[in-house]
Amino acid sequence: MDDLMVRYGIDGLFAYGSPFDSPNLLWLTGFRSSDRIYYLRNKGEQGVIGAHFNTLDRVKKESFLKRTYDISEFVIQLYKENKQVIENRDALIGPMLRDEFAGKTLGVPDDIPASVLVILQRLGYDVKVVRNLVPDARATKSPDEVRKIRRAGDATVGAILKVVELIKDSDIGANKTLMHQGVPLTVGKVKLALEHFLLDRNAECSEDTILAVGEKAFDWHYLGNPEDELKAESPIILDVFPRLKQERYLADVTRTIVRGPLPKRVKEMYEGVQAGADAAVDVLTHDAKIDDVNLACFNELKHHGFDSRRLNPEAKDGMTHGLGHGIGLEVHEQPDLYNYEAHFAAGHVVTMEPGVYLKDIGGVRIENDYLVTKGKAELLTRNLESIILI
Repeated sequence: MDDLMVRYGIDGLFAYGSPFDSPNLLWLTGFRSSDRIYYLRNKGEQGVIGAHFNTLDRVKKESFLKRTYDISEFVIQLYKENKQVIENRDALIGPMLRDEFAGKTLGVPDDIPASVLVILQRLGYDVKVVRNLVPDARATKSPDEVRKIRRAGDATVGAILKVVELIKDSDIGANKTLMHQGVPLTVGKVKLALEHFLLDRNAECSEDTILAVGEKAFDWHYLGNPEDELKAESPIILDVFPRLKQERYLADVTRTIVRGPLPKRVKEMYEGVQAGADAAVDVLTHDAKIDDVNLACFNELKHHGFDSRRLNPEAKDGMTHGLGHGIGLEVHEQPDLYNYEAHFAAGHVVTMEPGVYLKDIGGVRIENDYLVTKGKAELLTRNLESIILI
């Protein structure tokens, strides 16, 4: 963190909010709570957490930080004056910074409330928004973080296999509709089964699940309408990105499922996507240039006859999204695979998710999570075939 603070030209880092709402705060403090807290770190020192009453007691027990700042007396004074705390946070922030901040320029993350930013400025501090400082620090994962992501991956793979069971246990009805226990198998029913499976493993869907059937998957972030019916002989894209409820870390895995005969064009799409994935993973290692990994995939797709927006910004089909993204406490975090001139580093955890999308067919996408090492990238999401044919 100190090196990053020097690079960004700040003397201290200040953050405010709920760790449940701010992955940055959760990572900085290890305090798992919906309560709002104040965080300050001077360059060269350990961070300090400002909190009051019961929240302060829990911070002392649960945070890995040992330094705290008690704002209880200032909160009590506001109560005595019949003032709302939320409207008078300067009465809490001011004393904390006066007593604890040793510099002039304060860095703040991008997610700090605008009202708090204004308070800092009114208090006379030079404030600099350092959007990527904490995300950059979070990008290199510790062994413990990798273990948590691997556990999230295990839950994710299990949830996908649960969906495969549902599809396998279904019959093919009129218009190739999959029928489960006599009724159409819908996106809504599948997602409920998936969420129950995750909850039993102390995990939950972090946002939603992408379940796109047939040509609707041409829009690669189409979530799926609950009433959409699953069909045979048509690619079904299932993209699952759940979070561990306790540890808050995520995984992100996508599979394309086909029930019944595999159409020839879908087979060609799959072969191109698999080749693109293999090419990218082969060069994914410490100090690899991000765009070299991107181009390994996109050039392989071109060899298989598929367009991409990386090679052709006006592409209307083919691979029309990026190759992947960092993952950890958020579904999308550093490293940014659109930062073409940057390099991967050992400890990065990234998804590789090549896909091909054709308007009258839909899409084929394969996504796995990898740990970047000084050798070959390590696959974290195991025991799942690349394309699932039933």
